[in-house]
Amino acid sequence: MDVLDSLFLIIRLLNKDKRIFMHGKRVADIACAIAKKMQYCAEGIRQVRLAAFFHDIGKIEAPEQILNKPSALNKKEIAILRRHPESGYRLLEFLKPDSIIAEVALQHHERLDGSGYPFSLRVKDINPVARIIAVADVVDTMTSPQVYRPASTVDQALQEIKQNSGLLYDVKVVDAALAVIAGGGKLKKFNEALKEGVRENENIGYSGQSAQK
Repeated sequence: MDVLDSLFLIIRLLNKDKRIFMHGKRVADIACAIAKKMQYCAEGIRQVRLAAFFHDIGKIEAPEQILNKPSALNKKEIAILRRHPESGYRLLEFLKPDSIIAEVALQHHERLDGSGYPFSLRVKDINPVARIIAVADVVDTMTSPQVYRPASTVDQALQEIKQNSGLLYDVKVVDAALAVIAGGGKLKKFNEALKEGVRENENIGYSGQSAQK
């Protein structure tokens, strides 16, 4: 993906919803810290960053009334929102057909046990980078406020990935994420990303019940 393509997508993200842009930035920081801990090479980490930053790009095609609904989504709304991995794939595949970025956007909600979407893929069929971004995405989403709920604590997010390690999330990725957090100052970016998401709780209102997004 060249500079102009990236700039085009960033502008579209900012015009649609700054929260999607900031979420992608934080997930990219978290995912890169995990990839570094897993000893990815420099080029591998660059691919992780790009894929993580644009993993939710498909949401630019989702209706704003769904993205900003302050209460639980109904079944029809959930089905519409769950199209965003496929929307992101189509957009990214058009811009960069020889990259893993589109595949990762398509697979970041897949889970090891086949309970994810859109294709209910299992372990070996899920791209390794998508497995990293799945964990980073969950951690940031839980620790950041949403329009329909307040932020969870970092400890609650860590409990989620620990409890589901090997079931929903890749064991090596979860172990790396936990090691990164235990590393404290040595992996500053990860902790800064989490703090940035938690700080937004002061600026975003919420109401109603939780919804699966």
